[in-house]
Amino acid sequence: MAGPILVVDDDMFFRQLASDLLTHNGHRVVAVENATLALEEAARTSFDLVITDVVMPGVDGFALTARLRERDPDQEVILVSQRTDIRGSEVALRSGAADCLSKPVNANDMLLAVDRALERASLRRERTQLRDENLEFARFHNLHQRCLELLSHPDLEWLQERLTSELAAICDAQSAALWVVDDRGDLVLRAYRGLLDRQFLAEKMSPEGPLSGRLREAQPWLARDERSSVMYVPLVASGEVVGLAQLSDPLSGDFRPEHSRDARLLGDFAAVGLKNGRKMLALQRLGLRDRETAAYNLSYFTDYASKEIYKARRYGRTFSLLTFSIDNLPLVRVRQGAADAKKAVRGIIKALSKIIRDSDVIAKASDQEFYLLLPETDFFGALMFVRRAVAAVREEPEAMEVDQRLPLAMVGGASTFPKDGEDFDELVHRCRRRMDERRASLQRRLMLDGLPFWDEVDLLLGTPNSPRLPVDERSEPSRRGKVSDVLFDELQAEIAREMMRDPGSRGLLYVGGPEIRTDLNIAAGLESAPPDLASRIYLLGRRVDLESHPALTPVFLEGDDRIARHEFILWLSENAAYALIQRRGHGATWGFHTSDTAVVDGLISKLQAEYDLQPY
Repeated sequence: MAGPILVVDDDMFFRQLASDLLTHNGHRVVAVENATLALEEAARTSFDLVITDVVMPGVDGFALTARLRERDPDQEVILVSQRTDIRGSEVALRSGAADCLSKPVNANDMLLAVDRALERASLRRERTQLRDENLEFARFHNLHQRCLELLSHPDLEWLQERLTSELAAICDAQSAALWVVDDRGDLVLRAYRGLLDRQFLAEKMSPEGPLSGRLREAQPWLARDERSSVMYVPLVASGEVVGLAQLSDPLSGDFRPEHSRDARLLGDFAAVGLKNGRKMLALQRLGLRDRETAAYNLSYFTDYASKEIYKARRYGRTFSLLTFSIDNLPLVRVRQGAADAKKAVRGIIKALSKIIRDSDVIAKASDQEFYLLLPETDFFGALMFVRRAVAAVREEPEAMEVDQRLPLAMVGGASTFPKDGEDFDELVHRCRRRMDERRASLQRRLMLDGLPFWDEVDLLLGTPNSPRLPVDERSEPSRRGKVSDVLFDELQAEIAREMMRDPGSRGLLYVGGPEIRTDLNIAAGLESAPPDLASRIYLLGRRVDLESHPALTPVFLEGDDRIARHEFILWLSENAAYALIQRRGHGATWGFHTSDTAVVDGLISKLQAEYDLQPY
């Protein structure tokens, strides 16, 4: 339908005449008396044609035409004047007027000029509509191709990277981040790009709570941070929340409605792609497992590890590699037979499979050696996993059955990216070195695993007449004998300084003695500790005068004569392992101290069991 016609003339007779003529011929007309009112009307309404007098008070017809064409270069204008020399004049042509009519205007001439102008306006409108439709079709086709591409690639890592790129592209966003639901149901950061600062992105979010309603609506929503507008795009497939994308820093300053519409469409396809990618990964893993143990083969594991190394480098993440070996498996095979050897291996793999996450990968490297890859796990977490793994193997029926006839000599080693190396071979080499250290450890050479905490303490302390501790150049140094009276206090102060230097480093410290006092050096050294100190510190002993301390947890042990006779420090962290146990009496202090990780870890584990302390 044609738009209205604007008639501008200070002569009321001409305005009325033109309005009646045009209205009689089916046109809608708005008539005003000067250019100012005409510009106000043009700001409110789009006119297909403007008929204006040339000579008017204030702004004349030529100036009005120029102002109108500034707003819309295609605006159709017919000039009307009492002067006969206006038609075809240079001024009229420069103004861009479609036609010029002389007063008195012939009705047929006006209707002919109006019909021509409206036909040109109609053709332009149709051309613009066709152009917009073609652009919309091309845009939709391009979006459709992007969606199909997300469905055509089963590789989960590729999908996560590509999705952030595609969402940012279609929404003109300079930054994007993606969280994907893991096996525990948490939204875990998997990819990000653009102007985002990694430290301000949540590593993990719960899809429940405040996010729950928004996610299940499956509709993008807008928010605003300190810098710009932010769009969140839920990824939902068949009612199941698969992930959440965040888009920010739009080039235009704000996201438009079409951005939300396109993001939802792409997000729906991406959710299906991610869900299928996870299923494909599961199927691939099924086809790459060892028949006897269901562990992955080494080829798949090295490929998976190379992808994890790429992700860790790209996003500044960490992961840990663990190696386990059954050192005496050949002896089990000779003495107990091949069936028992296979049973022991199956039992160990079953035990490990029960405590790993879906994202963790276990592989069989040889008949007696296994690899584990633990994404998003630091070195301290890897040490704790080794402890859990050994405990789990002891409780697995098949492994226990073999172990009762011939104890299994299982040893584990851990390394962490990038702390211990930046490629697979380096990490494996570091694991094997730590396995060698454990083989040479006092823990193994003195067969300390089965001893309770205080029995092990007595054995390690010994007496002045006890034989010297065995020494092996592969193991960390361990000593017993007379120690300085101030060593207990100085060591607390040094550990406190180390924790303050790196508050984010995880660790576990137990300080035990006859009394828990406020003036302990560890309490003074951590007085100004930040609230997010990653290490956990416990004080064990009789309650005396300890005031509340934000970094320390007291464990009151009243009436325990053994702890009343001893002082000890057991420290295990990402960067250090140390134990000091001492007994004062008769003017001298007799002690044992070591940096043997296996001994320190064993002592801590037994202390936790002795006093029912919560493991880290």
